[in-house]
Amino acid sequence: MQNFVLQDLEQALFDMELMSKAISIEPFEIYLLGGSGCILAGYLDRATRDFDIVDLDYKASLGRVLKLLEPYDMIDLRLAAIPPLFKERAVRLGQFRHLLVFVLSREDIIISKLPRFNERDQSDIAELLPMADISLLFALAKEILDSDLLRPAKQVFFRNLTRCLEVHNVPNHVQQLEELRKRL
Repeated sequence: MQNFVLQDLEQALFDMELMSKAISIEPFEIYLLGGSGCILAGYLDRATRDFDIVDLDYKASLGRVLKLLEPYDMIDLRLAAIPPLFKERAVRLGQFRHLLVFVLSREDIIISKLPRFNERDQSDIAELLPMADISLLFALAKEILDSDLLRPAKQVFFRNLTRCLEVHNVPNHVQQLEELRKRL
């Protein structure tokens, strides 16, 4: 299954790249997360066809090429739990030459999935967590709790982080959580 899903996702990005060149659009950055990002970066093996794209305030002129990735969700940085320095940790997908396609780090993706924390998110986190840098995960959680995110959203984030760490028996999480609780 992985090969077909991966091929479909890559083909959509190759089509976008080809069209960008054809209509003389300058190279631009695109940051992916969610299931499609995880598949493209080799983090997960599951079925999905939708793209989750970090909204970098793209120009309207890019709409024609972004349309090739439909269905997609544009993730607003002001409303989502995405740590501010996500670009520094993102992984560039080298198979694309004209476009600069990146996937957020495992840790940034885990953090981004905590506010919603539905069944699919929990399953993805369970697969991502064993390969994640736990100390970085706590540092990113601090950034989210120190951010401008609304207090109710921070409370949901913290509750889901607590559940996640307990379910997966993350070592030393109790002390770390107590430090994070003080930021609420």
